[in-house]
Amino acid sequence: AFGTGRALPPPSPFPLLLVPLRMARRLLIVGLGNSYGASATPAPPAPAAVAAPAGAAPAAADDSGVSFPADFPNSVKHFLLLGCVAMAAMAGVALAHNLSRAKMSTVHSLLFLAGATGGMGYFAMVTGLGVDLKTIDETPRVVFWARYATQVVSQPVLLAAIGFLAEMETAVLLPLVFEDILLVLAGYLGSTTVAPMKYFWWLTSCFFTVLIGLQLLSATKGGHTVLRNAAYGVIACLSVFQLLWLMGSEGTANLGLAPEVGLYVLVDIVLKLGLGLYLLFSHDSVAGKEEGEEVGRASYV
Repeated sequence: AFGTGRALPPPSPFPLLLVPLRMARRLLIVGLGNSYGASATPAPPAPAAVAAPAGAAPAAADDSGVSFPADFPNSVKHFLLLGCVAMAAMAGVALAHNLSRAKMSTVHSLLFLAGATGGMGYFAMVTGLGVDLKTIDETPRVVFWARYATQVVSQPVLLAAIGFLAEMETAVLLPLVFEDILLVLAGYLGSTTVAPMKYFWWLTSCFFTVLIGLQLLSATKGGHTVLRNAAYGVIACLSVFQLLWLMGSEGTANLGLAPEVGLYVLVDIVLKLGLGLYLLFSHDSVAGKEEGEEVGRASYV
């Protein structure tokens, strides 16, 4: 203090350091509109997702709102049910005739398997289990995958029945069976893809159809009339299947779902039920065995 003889302490530098801090605080208040040390203003909530227009295409099949068999037209349900009943009838008749014989027949057993497989496939389709909505194509398509699962078993079995009845050699019968399996697999692969690749698979299936037809005609040439008629029937039905594939939902979709399913079921009934019963009731006359003829007369009365 003054008069004490002591020197005054030097002024503190802290007040000078507070000046820029106070200026920075004022800038924060003016620029950010917030007090110093206060928490930042929370970010506004993200806007809710804009609902898709009513007519927009679904992003996936699960979001399409389509369910089967609820969304099947009544005509489609009736056709599928008709196919199920027809195949079950074929299996029942073949099994009954086979059990009534003194010795069970391989042809009868194969015809039973063809009918039973067809009945299971149609039941899966009519209950909505064996059908999917294909959304990767130009327009949503209804694809019955159970149809291919049925064909890959029933058609080779039917060809095997004709082969056993005609007593074909293994070198002839085995390629027929596996070519038909490849025919069905090619059609299925085509149903899972889009153009132009799906038409490549369709042409592959057509190639095996032609190959099977040529081999059937060659194997039954000069044989029993029943066998030649059976060969003609198989070739005709397989050819119609290829046409329905091209015009139906798997191909160009020029044919509506109900006409496609109806025509397919009718042709399938002709192939499995009609041709199956034709082979069943003609078995003994083609085989030409006395025991079979006796059992046949007793069974058909």
